[in-house]
Amino acid sequence: MFAHLHANSLMKCLVHLIRKELCKSLNPDEAVAYGAAVMAAKLNPNSDKIRFGDLVLLDVTPLSLGIQLMGEIFDVVIPRNTTIPRKKSRIYRTAFENQTSIGIRVYQGERARSTDNHLLGMFTVSGIPPVRKRHVQVKVCYEIDANGILTVTTKILATRQKNKLTITNQKGRL
Repeated sequence: MFAHLHANSLMKCLVHLIRKELCKSLNPDEAVAYGAAVMAAKLNPNSDKIRFGDLVLLDVTPLSLGIQLMGEIFDVVIPRNTTIPRKKSRIYRTAFENQTSIGIRVYQGERARSTDNHLLGMFTVSGIPPVRKRHVQVKVCYEIDANGILTVTTKILATRQKNKLTITNQKGRL
């Protein structure tokens, strides 16, 4: 009984937000299965294209993906609701004199402080030439494929040395 009351409240909020009437012809208990069937038909090259017309289905990242900077700052590389597959890169610089390694921490979430988000993985980039701070550039590339698999690669621009971390749809990932 209470679930029905919450559903009605949710529907009223949605109508208010989108300023359109909701389609009520689909049973809410079957909506996910229906959506999965439509997605499967759209992905099948042998399905009836006329039946689906101009229907466009997009897969997006549910939360932002980013990296931890000094001071636990979360730097977003791929914002939430970005369509996938997607590839984005950023250039970072060393923060200390004679720094020879950088710890890369990959997070998912919407909070400004990285530790308030969900840690997906981490690795160390070593082999950085020991020079003055901010002189060495490291290119960090986030690539998320159509299956939701995130690959984070780094490249020290001075030496062309590369590192890679692959994050799959594992337990604990949001």
